[in-house]
Amino acid sequence: MKKVSPKILLIFSFLFVLLMFSNVWAQNGDLDLSGGLETNHQNYFYKDPNKAFLQAFFPGLLIHGYGHFYADDQLTGDVLLTGEIVSLLSIGCGVLIQSNTTVFSGGILGDSSNAQNIGTNMVWGGIAVFTLLWVVDMAHAPTAASDYDAEHGLKPTAYMEQDGPVLALAYRF
Repeated sequence: MKKVSPKILLIFSFLFVLLMFSNVWAQNGDLDLSGGLETNHQNYFYKDPNKAFLQAFFPGLLIHGYGHFYADDQLTGDVLLTGEIVSLLSIGCGVLIQSNTTVFSGGILGDSSNAQNIGTNMVWGGIAVFTLLWVVDMAHAPTAASDYDAEHGLKPTAYMEQDGPVLALAYRF
């Protein structure tokens, strides 16, 4: 039986930690105009749809649902993140089955050639689900951010100050 490389275990452990804390990191990313975390007494902050898309694009490639976590859509973010984990498990199991089909032949997988086919299907199915969920995150995160803003009456607005136009947030009470 093959030994699992410590490097692979370290990589999976690191990815697991990233997945666990992605929700916290996404929510702490709201910065005010001066670059610091918003500390006023406002309970709801404007969620930019473009930023939601960008968060779903890059960090979302590694952590599906990141754009939805930013847009405060926890349920969809959790579903996308769970789907990513399942797709990665499918890819990993498929690669494991393909690595030594004689060990995994018999039982539910059938003979060695059937085990090879099942492993290949698991890899490609996992890749397809992984990609599809990433696309769903990118496509829906801006809508989730807009829905959040509409629900709380938030909108961006520009106003004039001494130094010129400044982007500010408006909240309707």
